[in-house]
Amino acid sequence: MVHHIAIINWENNDMNDNINLYKGMNIADRLKGTAREAYVSVREYMRVAFGNNVDYQRLADEILYCPQTRDYLYAAPAKPCYEKGSRPILEKVVAEVCASCNSDREKVLALMSYIRDLRKKVNGYDFFFGGTEEELIKKGERYCERVSRLMCGLCEIAGIASRTLIHISGGHLTNEVYIEGAWAYVDPRFGLFYLDESGRMMSLEELITNTEVIYNQPKWVYDYASDEASIEFMCRQNHDLYMRKSEIQCYAPYSLADAHKYNFEWLPSAHFPMEKRDRAYKVFSKARLAYIADTELYKDGVRV
Repeated sequence: MVHHIAIINWENNDMNDNINLYKGMNIADRLKGTAREAYVSVREYMRVAFGNNVDYQRLADEILYCPQTRDYLYAAPAKPCYEKGSRPILEKVVAEVCASCNSDREKVLALMSYIRDLRKKVNGYDFFFGGTEEELIKKGERYCERVSRLMCGLCEIAGIASRTLIHISGGHLTNEVYIEGAWAYVDPRFGLFYLDESGRMMSLEELITNTEVIYNQPKWVYDYASDEASIEFMCRQNHDLYMRKSEIQCYAPYSLADAHKYNFEWLPSAHFPMEKRDRAYKVFSKARLAYIADTELYKDGVRV
């Protein structure tokens, strides 16, 4: 369960009746102090950076992970109901990537690896923000807010439920997928996932309460990691920042069936950094550091 997040509790709360209390910008009203400032500032940065576009718009459906929402978030999801033939280019990608896969786990790892390596098409250059999933593939997407969306879409076509995770003060987006009867953590940008002692893929919730497994994985698991950074650095980021007990975690659904709700127009990245974006990012950076300073932080397993 979550620990050390400054949350305003609501007594006699039925999660199914009051999900909106913990959803979208209502999340700010559930937090207080530096936790609230970190959440509000990262949302504002994403609004300024991406504009009224899909990667900001879909945050309206994110849900705060806290004791009041835990059972709702970790229940079994509805089966994906992708309309076959509606996204033929994506269907072709999934068919090719998963051609030799014999299980949902193999499909997830194959799709994760495919997305992990898209950046190599253009050496990581970021041409534009936004874009449909087909356009993200074509341009060689690398950044977390977009590859997490792409992972959701490709998994949906493969018949696997997936959702985005937002590590709020860490400023990073990843995924969970529902396979083998449980949610499992996957980071498609960095090619990361983790196994427990029985070989089962672990959820974010499990990793938060047992971060030492991040450093104790079989070599073949680490072999999936991106070569964009060292495995030591990437695991340390997870251990010390993204998965620390006091991190503010949000879960956001994304479905190709909801494409009509979003704006997928391009915002040229050549405009970045603009003055307004720089200001918004500085505000977020200050707020996240203040929140981290207010909460327990672990460095290599030692509380500091």
